[in-house]
Amino acid sequence: MPSSTIMPCFLRSFRLTSSSLRILVLLSLSLLAAAPAVRAAEPEGELKLVIVLARHGVRSPLQTNQILGKYAAEPWPEWSVKSGLLTPHGHQQMVRMGEYYRARYVAAGLLTGDPAKDAPAVFFRANNEPRTMESAIALAAGLLPGTPEPNLHTLPKGRIDPLYQPVKAGTSKPDRDLAVAAVLGRIGNDPANLTLAYRPEFDALQRVLGPVSGQPGKTPVIELPGAVARGEFDHTVAVQGPVRLAMQITDALLLEYTEGMPMKDVGWGRLDSATLTQLLKLHSLYFDLTQSTLYAAQAQASNLADHVLQTLQRTVRGGSAEGAFGESGQKFVLISGHDTNIINFAGLLGAHWYLPGTQQDPLLPGGALVLELRQHSTGGYFVRVLYVSQTLDQIRHLPPLSLEHPPAIAPIFIPGCSENTPGLEVPFAKFEALLHRTIDPQFVTPGVP
Repeated sequence: MPSSTIMPCFLRSFRLTSSSLRILVLLSLSLLAAAPAVRAAEPEGELKLVIVLARHGVRSPLQTNQILGKYAAEPWPEWSVKSGLLTPHGHQQMVRMGEYYRARYVAAGLLTGDPAKDAPAVFFRANNEPRTMESAIALAAGLLPGTPEPNLHTLPKGRIDPLYQPVKAGTSKPDRDLAVAAVLGRIGNDPANLTLAYRPEFDALQRVLGPVSGQPGKTPVIELPGAVARGEFDHTVAVQGPVRLAMQITDALLLEYTEGMPMKDVGWGRLDSATLTQLLKLHSLYFDLTQSTLYAAQAQASNLADHVLQTLQRTVRGGSAEGAFGESGQKFVLISGHDTNIINFAGLLGAHWYLPGTQQDPLLPGGALVLELRQHSTGGYFVRVLYVSQTLDQIRHLPPLSLEHPPAIAPIFIPGCSENTPGLEVPFAKFEALLHRTIDPQFVTPGVP
């Protein structure tokens, strides 16, 4: 029967009695109650402090072409700088990030926009490796244009910095067997489960590398034996074999793309942006297992996190704190480090994020975990946690950044702490309590960071 016929019959048979009206009202109220609650947008609050934990800019691969060449059908491209050094492209990339932070935090009222007046309010801390120091200097050039090179706080050359590499420095002494158990307990006690689960990504990687079976001295990545073992140097635990090698190779391919090499030289012309996005699963997998697993994150980031927390506490409560970064009243703190520092700290928070063209928890050159401490008009403090990075194509092409054309920004929800507000704010008391639970005091080095 046509609907035009049904509707008049329905209307003729319906009588709006007082009881039916009550039923309609109750039904409407129940539907409203079932709708998800959305909190009204709260005021931005006054921005009091920003802490930027940043990875250095684009560098050349850490592994030599000779090492990586064992797994590729063709020679790897040559770089303009020695292994592990910041490239000129990476330097300019960090200048761009500094320019964006300047625009963002002048607009937010944290900085005045007068570089000479803002310079005393900024604190720069860097690991004592050339790429991290040069990245901090480049970011400062964009953040504080026209001012002298900043006073960069770093340890003397050759000394291992316990802020960035506490295990290698010997100030953090983890139980490496416990770290191995923690990772094995996440993968069904068998590393072969990883190559099976990620077989499409390993196959895609081999297609980029080209056929190597039968070539003297060359081996397909997936044919290497896998193992979870005690870590060495600055690593608490190691996932050896295909997963680790795939991370190293994917990192080299990522650097070729972000360096702006001609596409014929990026993965020998066999790597497009969609394939790179797929391969980043292997990159994220390695860091998730070896760096985000809680025990490893505690061993490697408790010291850094304790100093970050003291810096926040000093701003909230006033007074002094020996373990805080910089001086009281400084409003912008840059901690120039490595991908491991970011993912270790994120592991303590239970933080995860995505950016366009990436997989979960990308650790892109120049990217940063950003903490914004704000105060509401009611007096309460809260923390916003963000991951800020240029997109892959922004790093590759280096367009100017501004409020109108920003980098990618991912607000991060902290489980058990963030509230249902547009900025996913964490009340400071909850943020503080979370770090008190996850920071392991045995891995903390007291004193000036």
